[in-house]
Amino acid sequence: MQNGLVTFLPLILLVVFFYFFIMRPQNKQKKEIQAMRDNMKPGDEILTIGGFYGIIYAIDDENIVLEMLPDFHKAMIVKSAVSKVIKREETEDDTEEETTESVSEPETIEEVQETQDYNDSPVEDAEFEEVTDENVEVGEEVDEDKK
Repeated sequence: MQNGLVTFLPLILLVVFFYFFIMRPQNKQKKEIQAMRDNMKPGDEILTIGGFYGIIYAIDDENIVLEMLPDFHKAMIVKSAVSKVIKREETEDDTEEETTESVSEPETIEEVQETQDYNDSPVEDAEFEEVTDENVEVGEEVDEDKK
């Protein structure tokens, strides 16, 4: 009986090692990441897994509308693309009341889509100069096929 127990002891120790040093910390990390993503709110600054910094403009169950820094273009991403929420240090400027008129930010994706001004007008090309015989400089060849 003792010979059988001694034979399985290394296998049992290996399973215990994997549980305490691999599986348990991984589950703990998953719970922390899920809690971080559940506690996000509009106005939080985040870092995506792609390396983009942005401010949450609106949030839904699965998606986030993100104002990309530094030019504040908006993009819709999934919550699972958030790497971390960057906590801003409280400064005296943040605690002072703003004298400007506050604008309420939309809370959901649907509100953002309603507030977007979708312009269906065609996109105009940039101005260009047509190449003719008069504006070709000396020394340049003009293909007769393209005329």
